[in-house]
Amino acid sequence: MKRSRPWYETFFDGLYADVLGRQFDPDRTRGQAAMVKRILRLRQGQRVLDCPCGMGRMTIALAQLGLEMTGVDLTERFLRRARRRARQAGVDVGFRRRDMREIDFAGEFHAVVNWFTSFGYFDEAGNLETARRALAALRPGGRFLIDVTNKSWVLARFARRREHDVGKVHIAESARYDAATGTMHNVWTLRKGARTERHGFRLRLYNGRDLRALLRKAGFGEVTLYGWRPLGRLTRHSRRLIAVGRKPS
Repeated sequence: MKRSRPWYETFFDGLYADVLGRQFDPDRTRGQAAMVKRILRLRQGQRVLDCPCGMGRMTIALAQLGLEMTGVDLTERFLRRARRRARQAGVDVGFRRRDMREIDFAGEFHAVVNWFTSFGYFDEAGNLETARRALAALRPGGRFLIDVTNKSWVLARFARRREHDVGKVHIAESARYDAATGTMHNVWTLRKGARTERHGFRLRLYNGRDLRALLRKAGFGEVTLYGWRPLGRLTRHSRRLIAVGRKPS
C-alpha cells in the first residue's frame, strides 16, 4: 500500500502559495524585520538562519538590514521563488532544501528565526527535535525566536467553520480542537476559478507556558515571552506569541 505523504509536504505546493503571497505588503514586512532585529539584538554582519523561510519574505528583508542570512525550507517551489526574489532584491542569501527537524548546522548562527506560525507542524517528538536542532545551530549565547498564534486567543474565538477570500482564492475552513494534545485539526477547501483543492492539516497550538516548557526541555536557558504588539506583555488576549530562547554560554 502506498503511504500517504504528510500534510506539510503537499499543502504548500497548492493554491496556498497564492494566499501566502498576498498576506504581507512590503512596508509590513520591513517593519517586522526591523522588529526581529531589535528583539534579537542583532548587529550588522551577524549570521541568522530563517527556518522555515518559505518564499524568503523575512529572509530577504533581514538581509537588506545588513544581516548574513541563510534560509531553509522543505518546499522546493517556495525556494525557487525565494532565490528569484533575492536576486531581484540584490542580496546574497543561501537557500537550502531541508526538513527543519533535520538541519545539521553546528554552532554557526547568532540567531535562528521561526516566523509566522511555522512551529508545531509535527508530533511532540518532532516539535521538540525542531527546537533541539535550532539550539545546535546556534553559537553560545545565540537566540531562537518563535512567532506563533497564541493558543488562548485562538480558543477564545474558535469556530468550527469559517469562509473568507484572499485575492482570488476562496477558502472554506473546518476545524476540530483536540484538548488532550493541544492540536487543531483543520480541513481547508480552496477554490480559484475552476480549480479546487482540499487539504487537511494539523497544528500544535501553544500558550506561553507550553512554549517555555518545550524550549527549556530542548536545552535553552533563559526564555523571554512577548505579546503582540511585540515587546508588550503576553496575556491571554494577545493574538500572537513570540518566544525567545537563549542558548547557554
